[in-house]
Amino acid sequence: MMTSAEIRKEFLAFFASKKHHIVPSAPIVVKNDPTLLFTNAGMNQFKDYFLGNKKPEHKRIVDTQKCLRVSGKHNDLEEVGVDTYHHTMFEMLGNWSFGDYFKKDAIDWAWELLITEFNIDKNLPLLKAGVCGPNLIIKFKPLGALLINR
Repeated sequence: MMTSAEIRKEFLAFFASKKHHIVPSAPIVVKNDPTLLFTNAGMNQFKDYFLGNKKPEHKRIVDTQKCLRVSGKHNDLEEVGVDTYHHTMFEMLGNWSFGDYFKKDAIDWAWELLITEFNIDKNLPLLKAGVCGPNLIIKFKPLGALLINR
């Protein structure tokens, strides 16, 4: 099993090999943005790019972003401790394209990273859950069945 440091290193190296520029994690306490107190998502440091207020120096970026979620909408505080995947402080891994590539390349690279770099078995069953009216629908599908032509 890989450590978090190994996963982080492999993720950054993989996307650097795809011509992404590695940028450091932004500070957890946000500076120069009165709409945020803490960085609560990987995209926060790129907000001005998405809003068109700034032009990015690089069209492809990869980062690992330290995040803190403590209260309010999309901060998941009420879920902390209820399950094993909601936390108050965590790190998001992100690959970003600013007008250079879109879903097809992002999906192809995610598949390549998972299957060839992280050696995840494409036949490993994954849980897919959804809500239909008052019913919770749960299905198991192999990872390979979720993506076509792989």
